[in-house]
Amino acid sequence: MHWGHIRVHAMRPNYSVWIGLLIIAVLVMLVTKYSAFFPGDVATERWAQSLLPQNLNWAEAVSRTAEFPRILVILALIFALSWVLAGWRAAFLSIISLAGMLALGKWLGPVIGRPRPSPKLVYVFRPLSGYSFPSLFALRYAATFGFLGILAMRKSSGVLRAMVLILCAALLALGWVARVGLGAHWPSDVIISYYLGCLWSAFIIRLGIVIPRTP
Repeated sequence: MHWGHIRVHAMRPNYSVWIGLLIIAVLVMLVTKYSAFFPGDVATERWAQSLLPQNLNWAEAVSRTAEFPRILVILALIFALSWVLAGWRAAFLSIISLAGMLALGKWLGPVIGRPRPSPKLVYVFRPLSGYSFPSLFALRYAATFGFLGILAMRKSSGVLRAMVLILCAALLALGWVARVGLGAHWPSDVIISYYLGCLWSAFIIRLGIVIPRTP
């Protein structure tokens, strides 16, 4: 009985960790609501933009991959890879992952109301409507490529795990560079949005693994 109790307890998610991560997310979002940008955002954005070529058409192309209907093509790819890595349950969770971030992005932008980067402070490729935070691009990339990377950490190993993690990390980094290079978001916008998206992905993956399967 004692060892059985230990095994059951070990299978339960550590909700205190999730609560702590959620509190961090809420606190950061509150600060974001009352800050047009964070210390270091302007300097970091200028530095990143100084390293990029003048032709930013590639960054525009990267940005468009997170728009409809292209994001659905990415979702189809993540769905298939998730099924290969961990079965149909994981594939279904990939849909939930993106759906959650689509809903969050639509709701959170007006609530926070953070303005886009000012062309008086940094280079802005073209004026954009909407809000700087959250980055809808970053939420969608975190909910797809971030989801796949987290799933690979949990359900794969060896060379396959390393390849998937490197690829997903590279795509997330490329997205950060593209959005910051265009002046569409502050660096903190993309980073925090990645955090929110990956936190959501990790949570639903954890639930999908912990919840017992029906016989």
